[in-house]
Amino acid sequence: MRKLLLLVALLPFVLFAQENESFLIKAKVKQGTILIGGTLNASAYSIRDEISSPQQTLEGNKVNVIFRAKNGYFLQHDFVVGLDFIVDHESITITSDPERKPDNQTFALMGPFVRYYLDNGIFGEVTAAVGLNNFSLSDKYNLFEGTAGVGYAFFFNEKFSIEPTLSLRYFQKTLRDKKYTAMGPVFGVGIQAYLLRKKAHVIKRAL
Repeated sequence: MRKLLLLVALLPFVLFAQENESFLIKAKVKQGTILIGGTLNASAYSIRDEISSPQQTLEGNKVNVIFRAKNGYFLQHDFVVGLDFIVDHESITITSDPERKPDNQTFALMGPFVRYYLDNGIFGEVTAAVGLNNFSLSDKYNLFEGTAGVGYAFFFNEKFSIEPTLSLRYFQKTLRDKKYTAMGPVFGVGIQAYLLRKKAHVIKRAL
């Protein structure tokens, strides 16, 4: 009898706790959610350039500012596939030839990305992108970029998150038989919208 009375007394608190699961915003993202947003990245690293000077290979430093517009669809819970639209502005200083002035260029690339989320908000992401257009010069380079990194989705409400990321980026530019390559870490901060995302307790029960 005492156990029955205790159960009846605790029942309102149990029901209230279950009802308030909807206020606990988790990083779990359900299948069918649409991802829309962008990330601003910055990086600084060394380069090796065989294209710009036929007589010598140039070495130097490069600073990049990159805007990435990410749009995707969650094919499964926590797994999104989408397109990455990239505008890359770079400033290059040649250390092997101190008399050369800094070179500024802007590129546009596009390619697929995949991302997978853990329950705690950490995600891993891989991107591959290609491009042909160079806004600054008359030459048309073949461009390739590959990135792999991790990030954290901080949901400040149910559908929007702020996402710091840290990635390793490989960039290649080719002109005929010459190549320009650069590789190094990239730090970024993005804002993403998760359209059609359900609350955490609904998603958990669907798994």
